[in-house]
Amino acid sequence: MDGTFLDEKGQFDAKRFEQLLDELDKRGILFVVATGNQISRMKIVFGNLANRLAYVVGNGSHLLVKDETIYLKNLSAQQLQHFLQYYENHFDDYHIVISSPEHSYMTKGAYTCQNLGNAERLKYYNASFPNVILLDNMLDLPHEKINKITMQLPMALFESVSQDFRKEFPDLVPMASGFGAIDVVLPGVDKALGIKELMALKGISTDQVMTFGDGDNDIAMLRLAKYSYAMENASKTVKAAANFIAPSNAKSGVFQVIELYLESH
Repeated sequence: MDGTFLDEKGQFDAKRFEQLLDELDKRGILFVVATGNQISRMKIVFGNLANRLAYVVGNGSHLLVKDETIYLKNLSAQQLQHFLQYYENHFDDYHIVISSPEHSYMTKGAYTCQNLGNAERLKYYNASFPNVILLDNMLDLPHEKINKITMQLPMALFESVSQDFRKEFPDLVPMASGFGAIDVVLPGVDKALGIKELMALKGISTDQVMTFGDGDNDIAMLRLAKYSYAMENASKTVKAAANFIAPSNAKSGVFQVIELYLESH
């Protein structure tokens, strides 16, 4: 979504997208939103178009097709408790968000913490988690199926915290999702997992899949598909994982590539 489908203002042309969906529907082609965000945010972003899409959300931990959950891979109670105990003193300054498909939980201190550098960045980060519930202490977390944990770190701490996490939690994976964010997922869970499951459901192969991405959490998905596009604004590492380059998100590159393909096929 951010840096790929959405423009630099975090928006997209809804009318253009609806026209694109109409053409894809005629051809029996499914549009899949693969994102680190949860389904709660995607329903807000896509509004009345939301139930026409498939979703690989939570960086592959939750797969839905037109409102039907195909799978949900959540952390165990032991894994969650280990995380809560280890980061007990960093709920605020690491901007830790613990999410189920329905809710996101933050401490009141994290919601207002200025460690991200500026008020606009903090506002955008907080807005990425709809249905957020603020707690005095994360140890007060209710019992829900948790499929995603996010830490938004100051860039100066990103590498050291990531390395420390890998040592402490060999049964979890810290996935970089851009701009200093770490999404905590289960081993083997990524966007490619959801795409593979959809391929099996639809009976299609990798040469019938087109993927787009700009971040490290898109690499597995890009490597999977024959028609894989790194955005022009992506890093060199991401571009190396793709077979093609799409115009940047600021130029509606995803729209351009799909529309051109449909016109020529």
